[in-house]
Amino acid sequence: MAEHRPVVRIFFAKMKETFFELSEAEKIEFMRKDRENLDALGMKAISMIDCRWSNDEWDYIGVEQWPSMEAIGKREKFENEELGILKYVRAKTYLGTPQIYESYGKM
Repeated sequence: MAEHRPVVRIFFAKMKETFFELSEAEKIEFMRKDRENLDALGMKAISMIDCRWSNDEWDYIGVEQWPSMEAIGKREKFENEELGILKYVRAKTYLGTPQIYESYGKM
């Protein structure tokens, strides 16, 4: 039987001007829908880093833990079809699985 391991998603995000052009009510609604979907799919935030003060390329770097690749797939579909995320955010993501630190580097 295969071992169940959560999926870690690391993302880099830069907000586009189109996001800042939204009204306050539209921004609040966008963020509410985003948060509800994250919670419904079981995402656990590990870290969110605000880089705006030190980096021109990225505004935020985040590390998330997801229960499965199925949840990641549902999230990506939601981001594209419901949020239209590419209209508002430039992003790069990487997927992986947690590495047990105690075994790192042992042969």
